[in-house]
Amino acid sequence: MKNIPQRPKLALILLIPAPSIGVLANGTLAELDVAVYALIGLVIWMICKVWIVAFPAFWHRRVDDGEFGFSNLAEGSGFRPWMEGVVIGGVLSALLFVTFVLARPHIDLIEIGASIREVGLDSWPKVIAAILFWVFFNSVIEEYVYRWFITNQAIAVIGNYPIRTGTISVAAFTLHHFVAVALVAPSLWIALLAASAVAFGGAVFSFLYHRHDSIWPAWVCHAILDVVVFGGVAWIALVAS
Repeated sequence: MKNIPQRPKLALILLIPAPSIGVLANGTLAELDVAVYALIGLVIWMICKVWIVAFPAFWHRRVDDGEFGFSNLAEGSGFRPWMEGVVIGGVLSALLFVTFVLARPHIDLIEIGASIREVGLDSWPKVIAAILFWVFFNSVIEEYVYRWFITNQAIAVIGNYPIRTGTISVAAFTLHHFVAVALVAPSLWIALLAASAVAFGGAVFSFLYHRHDSIWPAWVCHAILDVVVFGGVAWIALVAS
């Protein structure tokens, strides 16, 4: 039997803004070209990153009196949940590619490439390191935070309604991605387009989480998309521009 979250509204308030605060502080302070401000921004980002990892675990154990686990798939489910994640990730990647092809005539790749290089992704080793980090660490953390913790806290607030709780999860997931893209995107519409893609992906991840009651099918789908996205980022920053 699952534990019942005890103070879910407070948990959501304390967690959801943290990633956006970290991204915003790091991005805006780094732009001031003052070393101490850039360092402060980086420290704030790191604190927020640690917070979103540690806070759900602390809250789940100490406040909700829950047990730790590994979000195991249902016994006997076999490879089907994993394959669903792979297939859906492939379909979404294809849709993302088509969207990019359609939008490309309206995008200044030179300007976008320069913006990408300015945030440090200016060589293949750095891009490969970023892909490994986002696929095997960051995407796992995001599924753990947004699909598991935020979804379960939202269920405690409004009930087990997948669309409603999924909307809260997706909104929280999209917010800090929009902030991050808006800091480097040359125009607002590009940031909004990226945020729309993130929201659509988040909705699919939430669907997979609710379907299997596990973060792992969603993570597989998420990881495939991250590889495609960062592959595109690398191509724009290091080849096309």
